[in-house]
Amino acid sequence: MMTQDPYVLTANYRPLSGVYDELMDEDGNVRKKYKFLVKSFQELGPAELINRRRDADRILRENGVTYNIYQSDLPEAKERPWNLDLFPLIMESEEWRVLERGLNQRADLLDSLLRDLYSKRRVLYEKKIPSELIYNSASFIRACEGMYDSNHFLAKNPALLFFVCDIIRAANGNFYVLNDRVQAPSGSGYSLENRIVLSRIFPSMYRDAMVHRVAIYFRSLRKALTQLSGISNREPVIVLLTPGPSNETYFEHAYLASYLGYTLVQGEDLTVRKNKVFMKTVEGLQQVDLILRRVDDLYMDPLELKGDSLLGVPGLLEAARSGNVKIGNPIGSAYLENRALLPFYSELCKFYLGEDLILPMANTYWLGNGEHNEIVLSAPEKYVFKTVSRDDEMEPVTFLELSGERKDHFLKLLKINPKRFIAQEVIESATVPFLTDNGFRPGRAIIRTFVTSSGSGYQTMAGGLVRVSPSLDDFFVTSQRGAWSKDLWILASEAQKEETLLAPKTENISISRHSSGVPSRVADNLFWLARYMERSENQARIFREATFKFLQIEDNFEKAAIRDILKLVTHVTNSYPGFLGDDAEELFSFPLNELKRLAVDRNLVGSLAFNLRSLVVASKSVRDRLSEDMKKNMLNIEDHQNLNFDSYDGLIDFLHKIILNLSSLTGLSFENMSREAGWYFLELGRRLERSIGLIFVLQGLIRWDSLQNKSSFENLLNINDIRITYNRRYRGRIDQESVLDILLFDITNPRSLGYQLERIRENIAHLPGKEMNITYPEDRATLLLYTKFKMKDINVLFSDPEPNKAIMAWLDDLHEHLRSLSESISLRYFNYAEEQTRIGDGNG
Repeated sequence: MMTQDPYVLTANYRPLSGVYDELMDEDGNVRKKYKFLVKSFQELGPAELINRRRDADRILRENGVTYNIYQSDLPEAKERPWNLDLFPLIMESEEWRVLERGLNQRADLLDSLLRDLYSKRRVLYEKKIPSELIYNSASFIRACEGMYDSNHFLAKNPALLFFVCDIIRAANGNFYVLNDRVQAPSGSGYSLENRIVLSRIFPSMYRDAMVHRVAIYFRSLRKALTQLSGISNREPVIVLLTPGPSNETYFEHAYLASYLGYTLVQGEDLTVRKNKVFMKTVEGLQQVDLILRRVDDLYMDPLELKGDSLLGVPGLLEAARSGNVKIGNPIGSAYLENRALLPFYSELCKFYLGEDLILPMANTYWLGNGEHNEIVLSAPEKYVFKTVSRDDEMEPVTFLELSGERKDHFLKLLKINPKRFIAQEVIESATVPFLTDNGFRPGRAIIRTFVTSSGSGYQTMAGGLVRVSPSLDDFFVTSQRGAWSKDLWILASEAQKEETLLAPKTENISISRHSSGVPSRVADNLFWLARYMERSENQARIFREATFKFLQIEDNFEKAAIRDILKLVTHVTNSYPGFLGDDAEELFSFPLNELKRLAVDRNLVGSLAFNLRSLVVASKSVRDRLSEDMKKNMLNIEDHQNLNFDSYDGLIDFLHKIILNLSSLTGLSFENMSREAGWYFLELGRRLERSIGLIFVLQGLIRWDSLQNKSSFENLLNINDIRITYNRRYRGRIDQESVLDILLFDITNPRSLGYQLERIRENIAHLPGKEMNITYPEDRATLLLYTKFKMKDINVLFSDPEPNKAIMAWLDDLHEHLRSLSESISLRYFNYAEEQTRIGDGNG
């Protein structure tokens, strides 16, 4: 009888001959630093490793960790879940210390170069680099001249607050620098998330491995930002500037803003007044002390830089030059990403620091230099060709992947404009272990490291973000190309103490019961987040009631009654003619396809799916304001949108899940959110939409003379989830007056119109920016609305000779006042667009 071979993680692992491998030495033995980890993974077994993989995917999914992918065939970025390989890359402390010294040295070098470029420019006068590398580069911003002069704050502090450096371990085992990212580098948030996930799914393994903590890096970053702000007598106002939800690393922007405790803003949230930067909040203008940016240089100020930029702030550069706001990293630092500088770094290190580079780079040549050009073109197959500017859309290429016309075309490009390119010697990378369901396999990796100012020098994160490709044929390893990620574990010689961003006991913190200002854009999105929540839930309840009613048809009377609720489906989705069309008989006989279309077609304006998508979009714009539980509910809603069904039971199941998640969101926002300015806009959005939704439904039923039969009353009670209370009060007897009373005037019913208007009246008084003895437009609109409502009750309405007409006219009036109130709130608090005047306009 044959026995099955035992499961061994390394059984099929075959490192390349003559190439350094992270996991195994040249004799095929697991390296000492990995033995504990391999043994631990081995003991878990294949089934448990699969479970841990599922846990990791679930945590990443629940935390909303994504990376946006840009594709030429897609009109917008496609959100892709973050992929994490469970097996970390390991370095011992001795090995890491060499890298750490090299990275800190590189930070000093880049900082020295940045200061020199925008002040004395010794590097040019002493001919250390060609002058055309500066003056012909779009990334060198002349408007930043003098930014680091002796009278400026930055003259006494590091100009370069942080940077990231991509390194590679070569086939010979040595480390080489590939490139630097300076102006708005990404990755640190993803690295932190990777660490959190692995420490959760392998808690004992992580603890026993004695891994250096990464939180100290973020503590140093926050301290450096506070120092850079120059504010000592109060808590500085620091914001994180993001391009917005469509940016590829938006998850990280929101994540870091929340983790560091800063306000996440977009360019439209900021304005420059009297040469100072202010955040436009619902409380008024709030001066900003420091901007931690994730927007590239040229987009930061449309007034002086890229004129058509919608991501920056007009006048920001002058405010920064004046020292009224600090920016990290400073505008102008993008020049350090100019790849044409790479061939000169070795000499520049000696020039500025008097030292040799600790971390070598791959041999790099700028083709604008005749000598360099000759060296490269004598053996072009040895190099990878890259454009000098990162903004150049041309992808890196190697001659190994070119042939025929493509090779001829590229050679022509090199000849026409050699200054556009650098050539970097191809370095075969070492191999790293990649965990699959069948054990380890070798892959290729690039390590992204993170360095920040610490006040007395630079601090390197004891870890990093490893991007890995499971294919040995992949030469370029990037997240855009679908690379996976790994965590980097730096082993300590002793157990590490827990690191936290909590303030030490020696640091005094003033007690505050108010958060920083709420940007108008955020308040706007919270307002509409609530409206889309309520609108979607109302539609889902109507859809569900219609489906239930159709499945319960028993006689011709009920067949007639089902038409009313199906008409309501068309009415609330504005999908006319639908069930209200002249040829609707076929739809009445088999409504599933129409119900499904209105439930899942995201491109159909007014459909349930369209409103759910609008809800998700609004939530992404306020991601940093939502609790973890709310984010998980939003993720469930996104997932449910992709459900497929071909039966009434499938539709009901879909609607149940949507209603439960929306109800959960409402409950979480009501019970768990602090009653600060943002919450009141959320609450007002909910109450306004619920009022409008109820009125809209009643108007439709009255218009079709449907408020004359018992079935329509039952539908209304079920949709508004008040059937049990009604039956208990009226013992099963149903009539028009009692149903309308409980839906319109009964303030003990949390879904009645009266209840909504009471809450609106209460919450309007709590909106920010109000002064005593002043009646604001939203106050006036609320008073008019409330007065119109209170002038009627159920007896007054039904004392009219034609009660339905009286009710209809009254509802129309209330609807108009609700719209007026919504517009008043929007105009006062959400109208954050700047008034712009084109120079030369007017009569002057």
